[in-house]
Amino acid sequence: MEIRPIDSAGAIATATNSNLQAENEFPLRQVVTAVREINKSELLGQGRQLNFTRDPDTHKPVIQIVDQNSGEVIDQLPPESVVRLAKLK
Repeated sequence: MEIRPIDSAGAIATATNSNLQAENEFPLRQVVTAVREINKSELLGQGRQLNFTRDPDTHKPVIQIVDQNSGEVIDQLPPESVVRLAKLK
């Protein structure tokens, strides 16, 4: 975690574009490996699967727990209502 300096007015100093890019990137290979391991372990319950995707409109990560038999989304982070709000911006 990076702690940014605060200027005399109390506002957080602006980070450079390269710093912001580095913060927004995540190790995709590690995420894929972790999701596969969780799904193999049945940690979420039998017949449930963890899906990690990016919303096509906002490009933000979306994590879902899905019933493998029905395809029903059991839980999602962020919730669908928050994803819809993000699309309004």
